[in-house]
Amino acid sequence: RAIETRRIQRVGGKGEIELDLRLVCATHQNIEKKIDEGLFRADLFYRINVFPIEIPTLAERKDDIPILVSHILNEIKTNGSKPPTFEESAIAALKEYVWPGNIRELKNLIERAAIIFGEKKVNGKNIRENLLKINLPNFKEEKDTLWNMTSDLAEVEENGDLIQEDKNSMPHPNHYKKWFEYIDKIDLRRHLSDVEYILIEGALKKNSGSVTASSKSLKINRTTLIEKMKKYSIPKVGND
Repeated sequence: RAIETRRIQRVGGKGEIELDLRLVCATHQNIEKKIDEGLFRADLFYRINVFPIEIPTLAERKDDIPILVSHILNEIKTNGSKPPTFEESAIAALKEYVWPGNIRELKNLIERAAIIFGEKKVNGKNIRENLLKINLPNFKEEKDTLWNMTSDLAEVEENGDLIQEDKNSMPHPNHYKKWFEYIDKIDLRRHLSDVEYILIEGALKKNSGSVTASSKSLKINRTTLIEKMKKYSIPKVGND
């Protein structure tokens, strides 16, 4: 109410005090989804959402990574240090990585590279093994192998119960446990992102690009689907 009227009254006070202010709010939550779930007041949202500014995450702006790396390296050079040189394979490794954080995380990695490698060249192997501390797999090969393995599992026994599936059904979640009989490790976050991306594309294709119909096919809110399409840079086709 105070936001709308720009007036407040002190506890125990008699008169109202006019306010001259600008309110800036920030969140990483999907507020529209929270409203749909009854977890955020719609009237408050519309009062504070006068001029929204959406800042994409680093995972959503991977094409900017080369420019950001160059800028951060120039900053390091300006501060009197001699930064390393990032080879094309290093930039490719940074673009392949599923960034959970934002630009501060990228800056932290580059500053760490400057300490470890000095003026030397940094390649993709250095990024994966020394800086990200993960081994980025061949995602296409990994995905094809895992889905082929899953399709061969017709039935799974779980707690004494036999789970049957017809040929047209999706792999049962219990199948995923079998993967570790064939491989030692998997990039879970990347694999789940791949599956989500493929299902969203499939739903949009099935529904001729209709976001509303696709959200129903996927059983998620329309606003949630739009957010995920932005995340994966999936273009919106049509007016719906």
